[in-house]
Amino acid sequence: MKSYCYQLILLGQDFGIKDEIIEIFRKRVEDLGIFWKSFIIIDSENFEEYTDSSPAFCIYLGSKKNDKNFTDLDFLTQVTKDASLLLPVVQGTLDNFGDCIPELLNNYNGISLDEEDRSQKIEQIVNNILEGFSLLRRNRKVFISYKRDESTNVAIQLYETLEKHGFDVFLDTHSIRKSEPFQDELWHQMADSEIVIILNTSDFLGSYWTKQELAIASQLLLGIVIISWPEHTNFIPNHAQISYPLLLQNSDFENSYIYSTLKQRPLSKIIESVESIRARTLASRRDNLISNFIKMAEEEGYQAYLDSYKIISMVKNGKDIIVVPAVGIPKSLNYELSSSFVEEIKKKKFENIFILYDATCVRDFWLRHLKWLDSSLVIKSLNILEVPAWLNS
Repeated sequence: MKSYCYQLILLGQDFGIKDEIIEIFRKRVEDLGIFWKSFIIIDSENFEEYTDSSPAFCIYLGSKKNDKNFTDLDFLTQVTKDASLLLPVVQGTLDNFGDCIPELLNNYNGISLDEEDRSQKIEQIVNNILEGFSLLRRNRKVFISYKRDESTNVAIQLYETLEKHGFDVFLDTHSIRKSEPFQDELWHQMADSEIVIILNTSDFLGSYWTKQELAIASQLLLGIVIISWPEHTNFIPNHAQISYPLLLQNSDFENSYIYSTLKQRPLSKIIESVESIRARTLASRRDNLISNFIKMAEEEGYQAYLDSYKIISMVKNGKDIIVVPAVGIPKSLNYELSSSFVEEIKKKKFENIFILYDATCVRDFWLRHLKWLDSSLVIKSLNILEVPAWLNS
């Protein structure tokens, strides 16, 4: 009897990246704390193990073939008929896309890969898979922390580059409407971010607000990518849960001028770094929520159980309770996914499902929105800061 519940399918003509995709994917799964036995890797050699009753994500590898004799078409047809998630990955550039894939995939968005951006693109592919399985947040929010008088050009350049790579980027000058309370909205956006990029210029810590941004990012357990300017390496935030340092050289800047913009090589390295720590950051924040909840429950005399899907179950007031941890700010989609996911894995209808989240830095208008959702839906939100009172209610 099969024990896996996620199917990663790799079809097409491998051009030297298949094993690397699997290797990086396994590392990110381990970063998330998920058992590898929950997954099966399927290709043309074992396609008979594929089933349309379990989540599947298919990668079709394509390179230019003049004869249009593409491989694995029968398997590919079955996957597309089942409406499984599918990502074409082609060798070279997207200019060759139509020549690298069968006509069946012409309507799919794909990714191109060459040797220059190989590592970055493989991280992107792996994160696409994890997002497709709902194991990684589709919200790809990145917060840029910087000093305006020292690194505005690079901040704007990163904002534009990250957006091109599918990230939702927060930059104070671009992301806050004039009518919004500036500081409240800034903290709210940080609370819903995954990664903070710190542009560590010579006087970064000379500002009260940049020091506050660093402190809040650490409190929220966000992943931090620290980009240090040349000859400025004295600031590494040891209190950050997950941090990734990058030291720039003068030669990384256009015209070797540190107040200009970055060249393509360091930009690509930054994108790769952001992609690579997303899974660890999510796991760290989720596990912190879980451990705090279980500790609070045990202190009040409850027995809380954690399953391999990182879902908590317990009995409270004679009722079965399911608690689903949500990283960042809960939205209505969290309610839908929590309900359907719990029903799928438990094969049972639970009437007491709670979405566990951290309300630190979340604005009042959003907390009121969550209360409104609570009044309209079976699933309820549960602020980790209010768990002790909830346990005693």
